[in-house]
Amino acid sequence: MQNTLRVGIALQILFFILFFGAILPRMNNIFAAIVCFSISLLSLFIGIKSLKQQFKPVLSRIVIAISILILAFALYAYFTTEAGIPPLILR
Repeated sequence: MQNTLRVGIALQILFFILFFGAILPRMNNIFAAIVCFSISLLSLFIGIKSLKQQFKPVLSRIVIAISILILAFALYAYFTTEAGIPPLILR
């Protein structure tokens, strides 16, 4: 169980490297959206699974919270319109 929680944390670290390393804007918009959603959903499922099995519940809650924030960011960044400009996923 410890390894799966480490995978969830590693996925989130990968997202932050992609985001702060300015690699996400260089990617194709559709591919970048898929990567963000995949990272957030996988780490969310891992966090929920760890919380259900009561393995490090505080760390599991932190993993869940960060993955929800990543998911909310992906929804906002790729699927909202601004001043008549189409969503990023459609450009």
